[in-house]
Amino acid sequence: MSGIMKIAILGAGNIGTLIGAKLAKLDSTDIFIHARGDHAASLAVNGISVEGIENFSLKPNQYHLSISDVGINSTFDGLADIVFICSKAGDVGDLFKLSKRLCHQDTKILVLSNGLGHLELGIEEFGAHRMIPATTTHGAWRKNPGSVVWAGLGSINLGQISNSPSFEELKELFNILEKSGLNPNWIEDGKKMIWSKVLINIAINPIAAITGQLNGDLLESEIFETCVEVMLEGSRVARLEGVKLDEDENLINNLRFVLQQTSENKCSMLQDVRIGRPTEIAFLNRMIVNKAEKYGLSTPLNQLLSKLIESLTLY
Repeated sequence: MSGIMKIAILGAGNIGTLIGAKLAKLDSTDIFIHARGDHAASLAVNGISVEGIENFSLKPNQYHLSISDVGINSTFDGLADIVFICSKAGDVGDLFKLSKRLCHQDTKILVLSNGLGHLELGIEEFGAHRMIPATTTHGAWRKNPGSVVWAGLGSINLGQISNSPSFEELKELFNILEKSGLNPNWIEDGKKMIWSKVLINIAINPIAAITGQLNGDLLESEIFETCVEVMLEGSRVARLEGVKLDEDENLINNLRFVLQQTSENKCSMLQDVRIGRPTEIAFLNRMIVNKAEKYGLSTPLNQLLSKLIESLTLY
């Protein structure tokens, strides 16, 4: 790959829009964004506005756009060198199907959506040699259609599993992410990287959603103890799955650190519950429960939280 890197951003929510906007500022990229609803309409007419960590705007002619209700122009077929999938967890499967239209034989794909199972599904669809294990810790929320607030400076973490692309193969992408200011990290153990983020998500998201509290409120001693127990149930499953996690004490310290760093955040699951949108519980705590059952392991807290969130979503 040389010259202009063609990058598709599928699922332009808060994080997808931020990543697309930052990459579109570079002369060395050609960015394609796939979005839907009022947000997509605003991206088409008004461009992208980013506030917070950095303040800038892009005009609609600085990127290519497709709107899910309209579909993709066939001129984009087979052009993407890299595909970022940044959607809600439940939409990843559909976006893999869409990716097949945009990909050529050497296209690499990474999923930044929350939860477990996406990497495995991608490997089934495209092969491990084209899938990049990835997570992000950037924080963003949507102010208005077409406008996102970059609330937390984090990183985009790229990793490796058996037969997935090496750092050498991804050096050009890594350099582009570095130039864009999206702060890439390379983490050798891609499986540990994904599970480490999931353990944070299962500990925070459902409890914040049920209690209606900001992340920082979960540091209150009794609530924090519950968060820890939920996470440690998940860590036992991860280790049975062969994941080489840090010691429990380090996991707990990291959970505390994340809550402190994101103390004013209203987690996405809380937002989903409040507006009646489907949550990602099936890819988080419910996935932990299902995996635990394979080993005859009980995960009562994750099971309870799954059931409570699933019940809330019904109303």
